[in-house]
Amino acid sequence: MSSAEQPPEKKIDYRLIQRLLTYLQPYKGWIIVVTILSIVSSALGPYRPRLIKHVIDDYVAQHITDGFIWQCLVILGVVLLQSTLQYTLTFGMQWVGQRVLYDIRMQIFDHILRLPFKIIDKTPVGRLVTRVTNDVEALNELFSSGVVLIFSDIMVILWILFFMFALEWRLALYTISVVPLLLFAASIFRKKVRVVYGKIRIQIARMNSFLNEYITGIMTVQLFGQEKNQYEKFDEINTEHTKLQLQSINYYATFFPVVELLSSVAICVVLYKTADIIGLLQATGVQGKEYTGTLVAFLMYAEMFFRPVRDLTEKYNTLQSAATASERIFELLDTPLEQQHQNTQDVKPLEQEIEFRNVTFSYDDTRDVLKNVSFSIKKGQTVAIVGATGSGKSTIINLLCRFYDYQQGQILIDGVDIRDYDARQHRSRIALVLQDVFLFSRSVEENIKLGRERVSNEIMNNTIQAIGAGFVDNLPEGYQTQVMERGATLSTGEKQLISFARAVVDNPDILILDEATSSIDTKTELMIEKAIEQLLEGRTSLVIAHRLSTIQRADSIIVLHHGEIAEVGNHDQLLKLNGLYKKLYTLQYAQEHHR
Repeated sequence: MSSAEQPPEKKIDYRLIQRLLTYLQPYKGWIIVVTILSIVSSALGPYRPRLIKHVIDDYVAQHITDGFIWQCLVILGVVLLQSTLQYTLTFGMQWVGQRVLYDIRMQIFDHILRLPFKIIDKTPVGRLVTRVTNDVEALNELFSSGVVLIFSDIMVILWILFFMFALEWRLALYTISVVPLLLFAASIFRKKVRVVYGKIRIQIARMNSFLNEYITGIMTVQLFGQEKNQYEKFDEINTEHTKLQLQSINYYATFFPVVELLSSVAICVVLYKTADIIGLLQATGVQGKEYTGTLVAFLMYAEMFFRPVRDLTEKYNTLQSAATASERIFELLDTPLEQQHQNTQDVKPLEQEIEFRNVTFSYDDTRDVLKNVSFSIKKGQTVAIVGATGSGKSTIINLLCRFYDYQQGQILIDGVDIRDYDARQHRSRIALVLQDVFLFSRSVEENIKLGRERVSNEIMNNTIQAIGAGFVDNLPEGYQTQVMERGATLSTGEKQLISFARAVVDNPDILILDEATSSIDTKTELMIEKAIEQLLEGRTSLVIAHRLSTIQRADSIIVLHHGEIAEVGNHDQLLKLNGLYKKLYTLQYAQEHHR
């Protein structure tokens, strides 16, 4: 079950929150400053009623005007100081929060870049994107304001209680007498909101999944006239999401008036009991008019007391969202990266050969895709691999590039097991051209160079000319022409030529072509065939192709059948064997001749 589908009644795992807070460690200096500001700021608010009580009892009630203006200026100064501290507190915490979110995003993206390909291969792209965007953004309120405001609200409550009990402990008890009712209401509110928020998260996940799938497949939807059908399905998901949102709004709309009602009840209790207390005080010689300031202060405290209590209830939902998001984030961050040997060897240029020695591999540990495969590629040789779909051709590429690690046998380069090399360094000497070309939404030049500073413009130009990709010069802005997502504005052949230039521009040690010409028309194929022959000369190459006409000049052809090597030889030798290769060649020749 994915994180998005966790049961909505699941409670907060505070261990996740504790782990999240470790990201504040680099900013502990800021946190200390913000905490001190929060303590001072939270005291200034409750201190105002105390000052007002002093002005009323000692100046207004006594009809004293001398110094009255100064007392009012003191109150104004406290308000301005609190506002200044609040601004500094908010800015400081927002700065810390944004820096923490930046750190988390970079850590997640760095982790994704280094994840084993077998994990990437099985994980939907939308899920990984959501971890870096939506899930991190869900932590925004926690880090930007939640942590400090929770602490600040608690401090405000403590300061209010301190000042109330210091003024008149009996009225203080009457004021907080409704707190049990408030806590009961808050408990019900939290449970209701937790459930509905859990359902909302599930519904959002359904919506994102639906949109990602059907927008990607919009051509198929339109081709088969399914617009209305898919509209109705999305309407169902969207309607349910709207109902849940309205339900959460209803809970908030109910809870907040309940808080205000309890606050009013507390005020009424204070007013009702004030007469009794004044009578008691008068009996001991204290005049009632001297109690007016205390009454006003308590009315202010009663109103102030319930605001942070209400805010703390809301902050529970912040913690709930942060815990859910962090569970998904840490699930990804805890995914093991590629295993490296402690003593990896430095990658050196290929000098002798690549050897597959008794290699057996399974993707799921139940069915072997490759079975005891052994062959070698001498330096400078071009070796082709053919076979029916599912015979294991692409698996050989995955293993050679270390996208997957094999369970049995060895893959050796100049006698060294490729698992003894750092995976990134090992891949740096391999260039791979795939059938399904992926181009980034960047310029043509950026797609060819891919940030490799050692590739100069001269080298790029020479490579383009060598493979016959002169069409680049005819593009609107030449090499600076911006490529749309996945190269939508380029033809299949143009995209393939750009990917071919990208592969060979850095003079790779090992070149792998995986169905690299299957999507190119015959004219384009003939145009680059001579260039390919020239570029492959002296370079160790592995070619996988369904179109057998493209590999006839290979030094050696390996025929795979159900994960095992069935035949090995050059084109003429394999035809003479009159075996599987001959059948594949005859069938393909007949199909092409028929067309």
